[in-house]
Amino acid sequence: MLALLLNLSTAIVLSSLLIAPLSGQGSSGRLDSAEAPRLLDCEQAGLAPCYRLKFNIIDAHGSPLPVALPASEQLRHALKIQIDGRDVDPFLVLAQNAAGTAVRGRIALILVDISGSMNVPLPSGQTRFEAAKAGIMQFLQEFQDGVDRVAVVPFESHNVDATIRQAQFVSTKEQALAQVNGLPAPASRNNTGLYSAVNTGMEVLAQNVRAVQGGGTPPEAMMVITTDGKNEVLKGDDAGLLTGPEGLEQIFRTRQLLGTQVIGIGFGDPRDVDQVSLARLSSKSYMATNSKDLKDIFSRTRTLLNTRISATFVSPWLDRASLASRTLHISARIQLPSGETIASDEIAWGTPKMGIPPFEGTCDSEELNALVQASNPGGPNWISIVRPICVFVGLAMLLIVLWFWVPRLVWPEQHTGALPPAARWASPTSGHSPGSPKGPPGFETRAGGAAPPRRAPSDPTVVSHDFTKTRLEKEK
Repeated sequence: MLALLLNLSTAIVLSSLLIAPLSGQGSSGRLDSAEAPRLLDCEQAGLAPCYRLKFNIIDAHGSPLPVALPASEQLRHALKIQIDGRDVDPFLVLAQNAAGTAVRGRIALILVDISGSMNVPLPSGQTRFEAAKAGIMQFLQEFQDGVDRVAVVPFESHNVDATIRQAQFVSTKEQALAQVNGLPAPASRNNTGLYSAVNTGMEVLAQNVRAVQGGGTPPEAMMVITTDGKNEVLKGDDAGLLTGPEGLEQIFRTRQLLGTQVIGIGFGDPRDVDQVSLARLSSKSYMATNSKDLKDIFSRTRTLLNTRISATFVSPWLDRASLASRTLHISARIQLPSGETIASDEIAWGTPKMGIPPFEGTCDSEELNALVQASNPGGPNWISIVRPICVFVGLAMLLIVLWFWVPRLVWPEQHTGALPPAARWASPTSGHSPGSPKGPPGFETRAGGAAPPRRAPSDPTVVSHDFTKTRLEKEK
């Protein structure tokens, strides 16, 4: 009996060891695109255009998955990119949560629904609006002054565009909490201009990202929108608010164009929230039915903003003209120190049907330095040193040819004959002597010598003309 129990326990242990790796692989996460791929101008360090991708590591429920990443110096070799079936090695990979990595800055826009239904009480005693404010404060718990910038803006169905465009992005936690506490209470006349709020919010966030970037390192950006209902525009609301399937598709196109990460949070009764539309207008959407779930979602959303992986790589095509009319399919995979590989879904990046795709940004200084080092892993070589010298010498030779040789081809030299040797006239004091040279024609004396010099300005100039010989005879 004892032997039977021992054999049974041994079998259980062995089976658990065999099943554990399989279960671990089944519960592994995936790389989730945090922003659309961006085409970058890297001409200061290379001729080919570059791309920048950003990812989060999430689990099957869309929550951030804490994993141990390779060390910073090994991260670039652990991440692989595939674009249209071609394997590409990134020249720079950064993880925001990696030790020793400088924080690139973060900027967030939070839109809060203040329609009349947000006054509905919850079982906890809070209203939906009060629970939303508590969730935003949870988001701000890890706010870092000088690193984070955030704007908290209400929306309903009146003055939607103007209110969001007046958003003030603040850089201290105290100012951010003041914006939360200053949110106006929902009013019964307020409906929900959800589509227009999201569309305008993405434009405002993109403008502020460009202003903060200023040609330098781009910050991590995110827009969060919380609502308890659906897009609802009635009589008396703003004219021109987006509605219907056309409005929803416009938001989708704007999000694809700007590459903004939009987190949509539905709150309240799931039957009242248009979860299909919320998922369409968002990069990632969640549903919360109580204040605790809402706080958890805001906490996860903050983690998604703080723990991004950014990868920059050179396009396999050498110029933008080769990218015209292409739809590229990009995927990524990363190998963790544990040996597990986490991959992303395929990401589509499209270009205009006609014309060259425009740049969507420029490589920052860190990316340019990494590109130069990746191009010359052994440091500067002779080619990089000699090339500018050769270019300078070649241009100098071209200038010499154009300056001295080309004019001689266009206007060849012409000679009219040899001139007689120069004759030295008599000095002013020597007068005429038999050995003195003759003066120029018309200035000689009858004896053939040079005319005596003038002694004073009043002396007349006498020109003697000899008409007895021709000019040719005189020269003989």
